[in-house]
Amino acid sequence: MRVVLWIILAVCILAAGVFGYFLFSELIVDMQSQSFFNNMASDIEFRTGDGSPGGGVGGAGANASQWEGFFGLEWEPFLDFEALNEIYPGVVGWIELEGTIINFPVMQHTDNTFFLYHLPDGTRNRSGSIYLDYRNESDFSDEMVLIFGHHFSGSDAMFSILRNYRNQDFLDENPIIHLYTPYADYIIEIFASNLAHAVRDHPPLRFSDDDDFLSYVRDIRSRSFIQSDVEISADDRIVSLVTCQRDFANARLLVFGRLVRVGGFEVDVIGAP
Repeated sequence: MRVVLWIILAVCILAAGVFGYFLFSELIVDMQSQSFFNNMASDIEFRTGDGSPGGGVGGAGANASQWEGFFGLEWEPFLDFEALNEIYPGVVGWIELEGTIINFPVMQHTDNTFFLYHLPDGTRNRSGSIYLDYRNESDFSDEMVLIFGHHFSGSDAMFSILRNYRNQDFLDENPIIHLYTPYADYIIEIFASNLAHAVRDHPPLRFSDDDDFLSYVRDIRSRSFIQSDVEISADDRIVSLVTCQRDFANARLLVFGRLVRVGGFEVDVIGAP
């Protein structure tokens, strides 16, 4: 009997050691990822003045009506995207949710797998990068724009903090997200969030007509965790921020927002690639 107890104790110690090793390894990887993004942001020269670094333009409570007169100002990109692409090929934008860890480049690749497991410099890392769906136009001109990022339980890393958009109070305090591109500055006015199956409920990138688009908007609002007064018209573009959840197998949280241009150029006018 004593031998059996010693064997059980040894197995438990070994299991705890293995678990601790993997937990420590993941912690190191997460720290390396966050250090990379912190260093990347500190090395970049962001636009000053109306688009000051870390503050966007107008603060977290801004809305479209607060941007009147902004288009009369001389506009320049939030950062030097051309120079950034020479170091990190695939940068198509920069996303920021003020007061949170979300202050990341938006990457794009020829598939949706690479940046799921790689940092912008190509280093393999479980945290991956924030990335635009490979089927979307790189100028964010589609009716539905899909932006992906990882979710980690017990952490705010990457897109984890988006889980808070299941709470009305968080939406009320954080109604907009900033999105900067080489061609224009945008705000994403959050209006809905819901759970979806990664395959069965994948958002469409394009719609057959205006009625199809507005019907989709009504459907996601009817199932939303949150309520918003943001009005969506047939001419609007929608951004869906996508991250994993653990509510069921292949669960995804989709946070939807209206894409509003607040500076820069209309992409269909300048013929962005």
